[in-house]
Amino acid sequence: IDRVVGRRTDPETGRIYHLTFDPPPPEVAERCTQRSDDTAEKCVVRLKAFHEHLGAILDKYKDITVEVDGTRPKMEVFADIQKALA
Repeated sequence: IDRVVGRRTDPETGRIYHLTFDPPPPEVAERCTQRSDDTAEKCVVRLKAFHEHLGAILDKYKDITVEVDGTRPKMEVFADIQKALA
């Protein structure tokens, strides 16, 4: 939820920042906007729906699904995804 709530977009460039993990530079920060659905309340609703439907989706694609631990550093995650797609 923290990742969604902290997300901000620069309307001039379209670049997405995160207030904690990848903050915008000071000259960009003031013009950044937050999506209307990037609130904790709306995120909880989306997350609940995701978990409700995940089982059916995983069953449908079980033969081609690869699990990747997304909590590791992004370059490690990226390497695993590239390996899975090779």
